[in-house]
Amino acid sequence: MVQKKKIMLIDDSSTNNILYESILSEEGFEVTVVSNPLLAIQNIKSEKPDLIILDLRMPVLDGFQIMEKIRGDKEISSIPIIVLSAENSREAEKKSYDLGAALYLSKPIGIDDIIQIVSKHMSATA
Repeated sequence: MVQKKKIMLIDDSSTNNILYESILSEEGFEVTVVSNPLLAIQNIKSEKPDLIILDLRMPVLDGFQIMEKIRGDKEISSIPIIVLSAENSREAEKKSYDLGAALYLSKPIGIDDIIQIVSKHMSATA
C-alpha cells in the first residue's frame, strides 16, 4: 500500500484551513491543520509532514518566526515550505526565500493552481 504524502497547513484562518484541507484531501494527501501558530513546531516534530504550507500573518508567532524555528532545528529543517500569504510585498517574498521557502504564493490563489503546485512539488520530492 502506498503511503499518502503528508501536508501540514499552518494558518490561523479557519476559512482557509477548511478550504485547503478539503481540496488537498480530495487529491489524496493526508492533511494536518494547525491553526494555533504556537503549536506549529511541536506538531511538525510529531507529524513529520512531507510539505508545509505556511501563512505569514498570524498572531503571537508569525510565519517568518516559524520558518526560523524550523530551519534552526536539525530534526525538521529539511522539510520544504510553501508560503501562502496575503502579504503581497517584495520584502516578504525575499525574506521568505532567504529563510528557505521553496515557493512563495500570494493569496488568493485558485483551487486548480494550488492543486497543481502542491502535486507537482510532491511528485518532485518523491
